[in-house]
Amino acid sequence: MRDFLFIIYDIIFILGLFLYFPIYFLRKKINFYAIKAKLGFLSLVKNKNCLWIQVVSVGEVNLIARLVSEWRKIKRIPIVISTTTLTGYQIARDKYSLFCEIIYFPFDLSFVLKKVIKKIKPKIFVAVETEIWPNLFYQLKKRNIPIVIINGRISQKSFLRYKLIKPITKSVLRNCDYIGVQNSFYKKRFISLGAEKEKIFISGNMKFESIQVDKERLKEIEEKFSFLKEKLLFVAGSTHYPEEEIIVEIYKNIADAKENINLLVAPRHIQRVPNIEKIILSYGFTPVRISKLTKVVGEKSIFLLDTIGQLLYFYSFCDFCFVGGSLTKFGGHNILEPIYFGKPTCFGPFMDNFKDVEKVVLDKGAAIKVKNKEELQKVILVLIKDKILREKLRARCKEVFEEERKSLKINLEIISRCIKV
Repeated sequence: MRDFLFIIYDIIFILGLFLYFPIYFLRKKINFYAIKAKLGFLSLVKNKNCLWIQVVSVGEVNLIARLVSEWRKIKRIPIVISTTTLTGYQIARDKYSLFCEIIYFPFDLSFVLKKVIKKIKPKIFVAVETEIWPNLFYQLKKRNIPIVIINGRISQKSFLRYKLIKPITKSVLRNCDYIGVQNSFYKKRFISLGAEKEKIFISGNMKFESIQVDKERLKEIEEKFSFLKEKLLFVAGSTHYPEEEIIVEIYKNIADAKENINLLVAPRHIQRVPNIEKIILSYGFTPVRISKLTKVVGEKSIFLLDTIGQLLYFYSFCDFCFVGGSLTKFGGHNILEPIYFGKPTCFGPFMDNFKDVEKVVLDKGAAIKVKNKEELQKVILVLIKDKILREKLRARCKEVFEEERKSLKINLEIISRCIKV
């Protein structure tokens, strides 16, 4: 009966792929190489009998940096990292390909997964945050391969979706050997969806321990773009539509007021850069791509970060920043990155994907939450003029990380306990 249900699931999944492929191609979220890999046609997998870590995109790729580093110190078991998105794959290759194998996460189809599992032969599967795949978990469980979720969380949107198919969600979660969640709130959500209470542990949030900085790269970028610091540098990071236009409009108002400030916009998806350039031009500014930048730039320039993996380093030497995906309903992005460097940070009201981080940060008074673009403009003007406020926010940033450094050790212990070495 169960095998028959998975045949139905495969058919629905395939139909869904045909429906979404044109959209994903149009938005440049997938390519033919990725499709081939996701169908299980892996070129070569050297790291068999491995720790298989699944991450979705850039945020999760960065999240596991210290986990990977520490694992390599304590265990001689190779690592295979799979990613869902094109940008996640690119960043993972840049960060880990010298000592890990990087692959695309296969489609959740039984015939694909059988092929991939046979090639990889994982000793354990580790899913980061919310990765619940019926076929994969079933195929792994059939082969007695431990399944672990670390840094577990379920957003409000995902929670409502999973509740609609609770019998399926419950069946999938019951395959897990361990679920490490960020806090008691997420523990309750997992339990309400059918996960076994005794398998759920509060392990803390790895985001507080995930930031790793390549000091040589940091120095190189700071030296190369030092002229940006001739004025105050405002970075708007991980922005989504229509946040870029909001930021550019605010910048125009600030520029009209003769404030001495440079703006760098870093969109979440760099394929949107041409559209953002049009917005910048429409406001009378010249868009300047970081990848094509020379030191000769005009007074009315707005800088565009059109490369992947550099935003963290621009946060490091900005004077203050805005973290996007938060003025519109995208759930926000990781505000800990600029706060790690002690940078005054502001963000909008829509932080559903980072509620726990938001609470810690606001409780410490280490960032500023705004309701709308009008409030954002007021805050930016205050940050430009009030150096004392900027210094106070910097001091509070340091407090954010002091009480939260525990999750890495807990998750490493659980993975070590589950794996059969």
